[in-house]
Amino acid sequence: MKSKYTFLGAMRPFSLVVAIATCGLGVSLATIDQAADSWLGWLVLLAGLLLQIAVNLINDAPDLAHPELDAQSRQSIRRNLKIGWGVMLVAVLLGLYMVSIRGWPLLVLGLVGVAGAWGYTGGKVNYKQRGLGIVLVFLLMGVLLIGGSYYVLTGLYTWQVFWLSLPFSLLSSLLLLSNELRDYESDRDAGIRTLIVRIGYHSGVRLYYLLISLVYLISAMLYWAQMLPGILMLLVTSVALIGPFNQLDSPNRQRHRLTPMTGRFYLLFGATYLATLWMDLP
Repeated sequence: MKSKYTFLGAMRPFSLVVAIATCGLGVSLATIDQAADSWLGWLVLLAGLLLQIAVNLINDAPDLAHPELDAQSRQSIRRNLKIGWGVMLVAVLLGLYMVSIRGWPLLVLGLVGVAGAWGYTGGKVNYKQRGLGIVLVFLLMGVLLIGGSYYVLTGLYTWQVFWLSLPFSLLSSLLLLSNELRDYESDRDAGIRTLIVRIGYHSGVRLYYLLISLVYLISAMLYWAQMLPGILMLLVTSVALIGPFNQLDSPNRQRHRLTPMTGRFYLLFGATYLATLWMDLP
């Protein structure tokens, strides 16, 4: 059985940095703004983490359509699907509790999030197959998740939260992009029309470099606009890109560490970004 279909493999632990970082940013910004309901922060982090786990477990469902898939892999995918929808239900219940506190705007946001989770690989939408995954992850697992986390604690949303969410939103897209680059050949051969299959591997590499550049460029602009207290610590995190950049030039069978290495960079940059936001407080 392919290791990607084991429970741990399907859960994709390296990708959980997305939920931790994005929800963590929303909670941090709310706490910095002295949100009165800061105890909800832990609930937001838990719900975000469960949502990410559920999406990951559901993600392999389209592989059941592959005739060459062995019986053990099929059994594992079906098991992961059941667990994934169970985890999704728990996340929804936590979300409904938060809706009872913040009202209908949060309900709308939650419905968009659940629909997005299902639409990634499920039903007729399947925006992964349509090459839209990287764009929609930017919105769903970036801008909306960060803004929603902030809203749960404060009952407000501001343009400053939006602008500060952009680097993390780009990094969420970058992590998915790294996954599509890693799996380019297997997705192409299986007829999975991800964005990278559509535009080609070398164009995907250029997009990888572009997203990295935008992360640092927008961070510099936030510093220039006095929304971000510092920039030097963030620039130092670029050292962690040496590994992923080397992986981009590797043959497909040696590219398996690209996504975990990108996740490691996301974690380092995210922790540094949060530390930078906190360092200017009295």
